[in-house]
Amino acid sequence: MIDEVKTGFRVAAGGAQQLYGIYADLSTYAKAMGNGYPVAGFGGRADVMDKVGSHRGGVVHGGTYTANLIALSGAHATLSILTDTDALKTIDTVGEHIKKVLGRVFTAAGISHAFAGPPAMFGVHFTETVPTSYRDWRKTDSRLYREFAWHLIERGVMLEPDSREPWFICEAHQDVDLGWLEQVATDAMQAALATN
Repeated sequence: MIDEVKTGFRVAAGGAQQLYGIYADLSTYAKAMGNGYPVAGFGGRADVMDKVGSHRGGVVHGGTYTANLIALSGAHATLSILTDTDALKTIDTVGEHIKKVLGRVFTAAGISHAFAGPPAMFGVHFTETVPTSYRDWRKTDSRLYREFAWHLIERGVMLEPDSREPWFICEAHQDVDLGWLEQVATDAMQAALATN
């Protein structure tokens, strides 16, 4: 079973499974498929999905928000855009540009850093190598990251101040002024270093 709640319809059309070539018996999806609307779904191999239904011996599925027309309309529109446009390619390109900007800021400040994950959903860690376990993450400078993140938030860049959470990139970010972002990130890093 693979949880694609964050990665589904974000890192590739087929989610992390397509990106890494690992396919689950059953997968879960959520609001990324509805562009933020409260919608969720699951899917899997035919023999597994054939067990879902009202027939004897099957599994009955239902829920409070089942068949919510507004959320389903949002999902339909989102999936149509992902199918009919280059949105995912755009998001990857924007993510790469943002990573380059941040990399320049961190290097200029003398901060060891590593980026984790695909460009559409990358993590930032203040360490030389990407952490692969909680113990590795504990060795990162998460305190400096948290300070940096809060200074970014104060300057209008919204992100999760916990370095275990990724930066979520969307198609709208293609309009971000990268020069502005570099200056804001530089200012935030200087402020973070002053308070760390």
